[in-house]
Amino acid sequence: MRIINSFLLNLVFTVIVFSQGLNPMKIAGVKVEGNLITTATVVKFTSGIVEGKEIMPGDFGKSVKKLWSTGFFSDIQIMLDRESTEGLYVTIIVEETPILGEITFLGDKKKRREIKEELDLKKGQRIRPHIIKESIETINRLFAEDGYLRSHVEATISDGSMDNVRDLTFNVKTGKKVKIGEVRFHGNNSFNPRKLRKQLKDTKIQKWYLFWRSNFDKEKFKDDKLLLTKFYQNNGFKDFRILKDSLSFSDDGRKILLDLWLNEGSKYYFRNFTWEGNDLYETNELLYALNVKKGDMYNGEEFDKSVNERVHALYMDRGYIYSTINPLFTPVGEDSLDVHFSITENHQVSIRRLDITGNQRTRENVIRRELKVIPGEVFNRELLMRSAREVFILNYFADVQPDIIPVDDDEIDILVSVEEKSSDQANANIGYSAEFGLMGGAGVSLNNFRGKGQQFSLNISQGVQGNMRSFGYGGFGGYQAAQYKSISLSFTDPMVNDRPILLGFSVFYYLRGQNRYYFSIPFDREMQGASFRIGKRLKWPDNYFRAFWSISTSKKNYKGSEEDLSEYGLLGVSNSVGLSVSQTVTRDSRNHPEFPSQGSSFNWTSTLSGGPFSSKIFPVHENFHKHTVKLDWFTNPFWKSALVSSWQFGAIKDLKPRHTANTIIPIDEKFIMGGSGIPYGTLLRGYQDNTVGPYSRYPLGGRVMMKFFTELRFPFSENPTVYGLVFGEMGNNWLSFSDTDPFDLKRSAGLGVRMFMPMLGMLGFDLGYGFDDVEFTDKNPEGWRFHVLFGMPI
Repeated sequence: MRIINSFLLNLVFTVIVFSQGLNPMKIAGVKVEGNLITTATVVKFTSGIVEGKEIMPGDFGKSVKKLWSTGFFSDIQIMLDRESTEGLYVTIIVEETPILGEITFLGDKKKRREIKEELDLKKGQRIRPHIIKESIETINRLFAEDGYLRSHVEATISDGSMDNVRDLTFNVKTGKKVKIGEVRFHGNNSFNPRKLRKQLKDTKIQKWYLFWRSNFDKEKFKDDKLLLTKFYQNNGFKDFRILKDSLSFSDDGRKILLDLWLNEGSKYYFRNFTWEGNDLYETNELLYALNVKKGDMYNGEEFDKSVNERVHALYMDRGYIYSTINPLFTPVGEDSLDVHFSITENHQVSIRRLDITGNQRTRENVIRRELKVIPGEVFNRELLMRSAREVFILNYFADVQPDIIPVDDDEIDILVSVEEKSSDQANANIGYSAEFGLMGGAGVSLNNFRGKGQQFSLNISQGVQGNMRSFGYGGFGGYQAAQYKSISLSFTDPMVNDRPILLGFSVFYYLRGQNRYYFSIPFDREMQGASFRIGKRLKWPDNYFRAFWSISTSKKNYKGSEEDLSEYGLLGVSNSVGLSVSQTVTRDSRNHPEFPSQGSSFNWTSTLSGGPFSSKIFPVHENFHKHTVKLDWFTNPFWKSALVSSWQFGAIKDLKPRHTANTIIPIDEKFIMGGSGIPYGTLLRGYQDNTVGPYSRYPLGGRVMMKFFTELRFPFSENPTVYGLVFGEMGNNWLSFSDTDPFDLKRSAGLGVRMFMPMLGMLGFDLGYGFDDVEFTDKNPEGWRFHVLFGMPI
């Protein structure tokens, strides 16, 4: 009504304008009629039609829209009364929308509170025409979420206690709760109904024992139909369509019957590929990147991935971000497809600016020095993705998102948005160890010290000696807990002055006392020392490689019985001096610092102690060379899971002494395996700590070590990182190379969970089953054992 009146009014004023020219018209008088609560002044000033104001004819339509947008009126008319030399006299006739009074609900009381909160109707608000319809739809939607698809809602308006006040009453009938009873397919010749039903994510048949399945949802059903279409198109049926679907109810009204009519079409296979518009790359290069061959079955998802992530990536890596690749499909015969690619290469784009946002604590240069893209250079997609990975692997950020912002046809800006997280750890702790008894300590590890990307760590721990009860270790009723004390301080700058040079140092002291009734070392070891480290980022074989060199010196004191010291080659030795140089080469291409699912990690360390470094001025007792290699592979087998495969090998050999009477390989340098691997050796779950390998009353430590393991990990939370795992592993260590038997490996399997806790680091709880026997324990086979892990001992 208001639109018609506005049109007629504009028509009248258009006639007046043609008679007066294009001059604005002056409003000489305005009357307002039909207003009950809203004052005439409010109507005039809201519409903009005020005495003495000059307006154009088109402004009257705008005036009607302004009044309508207030929601105060259900009908608006602007009438021309007369025209005089003073101007125009108009009347604004309005019909006000009623005011909401009492709100009453009748009928079923289910979800009454939730309905009131969702409707958000308040006494005193205006009743717009659409409110009633929207309220009924909202109530029906809330009932449908709980399976009441046959609910019925009536809304009635009645006179209230005052003029223009209306009471609103909802009469609600929920009806019977219905569940999906059948999902039937018509026209499916290639796949059985069970296979097709599996493709529907949320639209599932609701058996009584599948109580967790959700109720029917129209929006989710639409999404499921898209999933069904995607399934068919990924299996060769490019022309698949869902012709129609219907929803009906069973005779008793408690079951939903869904029917879908399908047109599968033909199953296609690729035949010929042709290209046009490709000047930068030869056809063979594009075909190699596409990686789709003649005779391959059509797969929509994989084909799109091949075009966008492989072929188009070639152009993006050379700065042609505005290039386009359009595949045109031509069916040939009943089951073949020819594909013609039309390429528009356009031109190269360079980087104008590179901005970083979101870094509240980390200094910008720490991020910028990891970036491989540089302003002024041609854009390269691969380098941008690598840059994001390098920043993310620092483990200072929960998320890193690079974004391309077009500037003009020739330049772009790059915005790197980061979301910081806590990467530091601080602790004040008290704990218990079967070996060292009650322990307490405090420490701090700052992995992003002063926001400069430096690492600083200070830790102090002290054990409290006391009488302990034996839990079956060695068959004794009680024993004295071992002494324990540890102090360490370290600092590392991974990029000195933003150059790819690492410098670091550490000083340390520890005392680990003997424990004769646990699978431990039967003499006291006291050690103090220091080390200095330098590192460099390498460009060969590729720029994932790093090299580190360190020099370390230490002094150890030993105290114990002659029999025990003799067992470890320390008879007559009360102290020893060590001086060693180590070289470490690493390669790390993981895609995530805490839950990697792609890439690999490689570490090779070689250490030379004593030997040529021993002199008369500084005689070295510890003479050996040691080599360890560790290689981890990470893949994504399905969903968001990660499959980890690992191989680890180590060997150590003594050297002839120089300027000392004998040579020593410290027990700390030998290989000890079993249990959590804390504090001595290598993790092997399902076995008692320190019990795998050479043994003679106590663990002797091996000179050769080998271990394999596989873990399948499932994420529970991304931030903080929490995941579960199942594992299988095997390993052993041997006294010498002549004793080494790569087929004599202790096997285990089990499950566990990992949690990355801010300020605490990674915590792990594993339950492992050892399949093989260890001679010096009371179990055969080892069976189930529980392990608590700190850090990432994989």
